[in-house]
Amino acid sequence: MNPIPTPGIPEYILASADDMMQRVLDGKIRKHLLNDNSAVYTQYEDVVAEFTEQGIKNKYAVIYKEADTFLSSLDAAGSVRIDETILMHAVMDYFTDISRIQGFHRIRQISDIKEISYDTYWLMRRKPLQVLSSDGDEEFWAFINEKFAFSRVASFLTRRQRGAVLEDESKQVFLDFLDTLYYFLKYREYSPKILELILMGFQTGQLFPVKS
Repeated sequence: MNPIPTPGIPEYILASADDMMQRVLDGKIRKHLLNDNSAVYTQYEDVVAEFTEQGIKNKYAVIYKEADTFLSSLDAAGSVRIDETILMHAVMDYFTDISRIQGFHRIRQISDIKEISYDTYWLMRRKPLQVLSSDGDEEFWAFINEKFAFSRVASFLTRRQRGAVLEDESKQVFLDFLDTLYYFLKYREYSPKILELILMGFQTGQLFPVKS
């Protein structure tokens, strides 16, 4: 079943998705592989065939919109730009990994935790948010990509608890977890599998609420 365009996406983002998809089809955005220590560049025909042009454009457009909203919330739209080519590389890297996973495990769809783990990993590897100018707060601007990735993960973790009221002790535990996660994204080495394990651990912890 072919996916349909994601609703609620601004026209300029849809136009960007079309343009980036055409660059993929034209071979301007390619895979970089190693074969016997020699660099090999190949196109993404297999990935596009598996996930469809529209499916890939939808993923790109959703993340683009999230990044746009994130920058607007910080009033940083004039100081940071979204590098569309880098973002598309991250999206294609994500789909390449998902293709391997689905092929190896013979599954047709991945879990939502695996999805956020793998796309977060590739956004952090590629860093599509590019600082154009700063106001002197080097700590803030140096980790703008980490802040964006963190905001997406935090939103994912709380998606089913919107409006919930936490007891003070539980709230502090949650805030401590978020602080640790943000530090982890900034300074630690990690893989998509490690991110997935962290998020699964958080989800499991919800079964055992903090008690005084």
